[in-house]
Amino acid sequence: MKLILTILFSCFIYLSAIAQKPDSNAVKTDTLKSYTLKDVNIKSLTPILQVKLDRTQLNVDAMPNAVGLNALELLRQMPGVTVDGQDNVKISGKNGVQVLLDGRIQTLNAQQLSALLKATSASNLKTIEVISNPSAKYDAAGNAGIINLVFKKSGAYGTSGSLTAGYQKMDNYRQNGAFNLNNKGKTFTFFINGNLDNSLQFTKVNSNRILADKILAQNGLEKQGYSNSMARAGLEYIITEKHKIGLITNFQRTWDDFPSQANTQIIGSMADLLLTNTLVNLTENRFSNNINYQFQGKNESKLQAEIDQMYYKSHLSNKVDNLFANTGLTSLFNIDTKSTINLLSGKVDYSRKIDKGNFESGLKFSSSKTENALRGFQNGSGTIVNQFNNFSYSEKIAAVYGSYERSYGKFNIKAGLRAEYTKMKGLSVNETGFETALPDTSYLNVFPTLFLRYQFNEKNSIGFAYSRRLNRPSFQDQNPYIYRTDFYYASQGNPLLLPQFTHNFEFNYSFDGQRQLKLNFNSTRDLIEFVRTQQGDQTLELPVNAGIRSFLNISLSTPFTFFKIWSGYFSAEPYYQFYKADLTKYNGLASINRGGAGFNGYISNTFNLGKNWKAGLSSWFNYASRSSIYSTKAIYSVDLSLKKSFINDRLNLNIAMRDVFNTQRWEQTAIIGQINQTNSRKWESRGLYLGLSYNFGNKKIKSIGTDKSKTEEQERIKSRG
Repeated sequence: MKLILTILFSCFIYLSAIAQKPDSNAVKTDTLKSYTLKDVNIKSLTPILQVKLDRTQLNVDAMPNAVGLNALELLRQMPGVTVDGQDNVKISGKNGVQVLLDGRIQTLNAQQLSALLKATSASNLKTIEVISNPSAKYDAAGNAGIINLVFKKSGAYGTSGSLTAGYQKMDNYRQNGAFNLNNKGKTFTFFINGNLDNSLQFTKVNSNRILADKILAQNGLEKQGYSNSMARAGLEYIITEKHKIGLITNFQRTWDDFPSQANTQIIGSMADLLLTNTLVNLTENRFSNNINYQFQGKNESKLQAEIDQMYYKSHLSNKVDNLFANTGLTSLFNIDTKSTINLLSGKVDYSRKIDKGNFESGLKFSSSKTENALRGFQNGSGTIVNQFNNFSYSEKIAAVYGSYERSYGKFNIKAGLRAEYTKMKGLSVNETGFETALPDTSYLNVFPTLFLRYQFNEKNSIGFAYSRRLNRPSFQDQNPYIYRTDFYYASQGNPLLLPQFTHNFEFNYSFDGQRQLKLNFNSTRDLIEFVRTQQGDQTLELPVNAGIRSFLNISLSTPFTFFKIWSGYFSAEPYYQFYKADLTKYNGLASINRGGAGFNGYISNTFNLGKNWKAGLSSWFNYASRSSIYSTKAIYSVDLSLKKSFINDRLNLNIAMRDVFNTQRWEQTAIIGQINQTNSRKWESRGLYLGLSYNFGNKKIKSIGTDKSKTEEQERIKSRG
């Protein structure tokens, strides 16, 4: 099947190239004329995916199968973006993705990023943008790049909005609902949107660990009850033509009930059967506020000032009960963890036109404080060990940046430099009173950016981009406390973790407006990777700085049209990655000096059946890959959808079959010295979805508003304690 899919994707490159047509909706700008639009109802065909000079944009409303999905599921369909079986998001093969909500950055670790994306309904999104090489204006954090979630807002005066509800039947169920309300006036604009996602699904989990003297063959079933809700509200008041202020508030709540049962067959001289029952319950609450001010002056000058505040609180309860069937030995791990994080940041951005070019600069300061309190005990063979850990962490970051952009005929150049000063301090105290202090570190880093582009003509251009970025370790990943998840497996933080730095180089060629060919190379130093070490039959997972990783990829993305009724989008991304690291100081690990090739692809097909009927057929494919000590098998999915519009496109009925062939299965192998570990997960991915959406209010365009101001907010938070 992998070979067949690879051949099909290769053939499709040729077919889509034949089917390419110039963009008939190309916009020509006339700087000598201006027009005032009266009430007009505009209806046009929006492409599913658009390639722009500095980003790739997915237009959510143009996707026939988007209703009922969340942002994490949509990202599987973005060129250059991959989501693995553990919901880790990568851009061009790199971890450390930053997420923006309407231009405001949320600096999250992998688990927290997954929760945020799952809580964001596609029904409330206008576009998803992927920025692989951000400019100096953005925070340097996030070595992989930026994903910007742009929410729906009305460009028309009056009131408008939408309602969505859906249900998906798998072995169990998933249900979702979303609303969006906008009111736009001449001086006052207000919006509110929210969504709720509830689900119950079972996941089959298998793990085989081949040790020197025994084999641990485990199979289990996770029964996850999940609820994720999110609400956003904002207002903007235009004081005068030059002054306006705004306020945005956001609340997210996650509840996750996660009981599981597992049987571990112990094969060897001391054969036995380990029965494990686990009860996990997690609640997370996140509340954030933003207040912003904008001044529009002479010479196209603009001043923007913003203050962001965020409060995060989580409570994790984890109980692991073990019984050895043959010997009757028992053990119990009971852990209760509470975490709070407070963040505050402020920034000022200024831009103006200088000598036929555009200059922008800005200042930012952010401060964060984390408190993590763990209480628990271990009871094994009648011996009780009480556990205690308090972890506190503080971090302050001050930043300044400047950039200048100018065109010389057909040649455009933009150069920028950002400097960030970081001061951090952490302390961990255990039940004996022993203190482990993170290094009291202060450091200054600079991050240059360079963008070059040559425009051959209206439709064809070539460009180059360079940026240097970093990814700081998450707060909890630096806590040295050992957190046990079953009798043979535990995880631990690393107080000696260093930030990882990445150099990104990109050459790209854009043709016919929407098509792009890219060559990307990046190299990451002090790569942060989770590795597993082995001590006898005990496995310990911890984050380490795992040497250097180099990544080279070529990507082609293009829309296509056949016979007018068949259109779609295609992307292909072959790549090669290479790792070099000395891990000999970690028990059971060795030096790494290896590489491997891979391939990611996506095809979306839309069929216009007439009488407001549309059908969709889409597929994504991630070929087998290798990274440090891990090898991951290929994974792919095929989806079908059907959409019918009523009442002048206001009411939409959506029917979809997700993962038609039930192929979404994640499997990974780790080689630790002479020890081989294989883990696999098969979740409920195949299901029939039925959804309804209704759009109400004014559809007529009165004016075209400016983009919202963009600010950044620091919040590196890790879920599950």
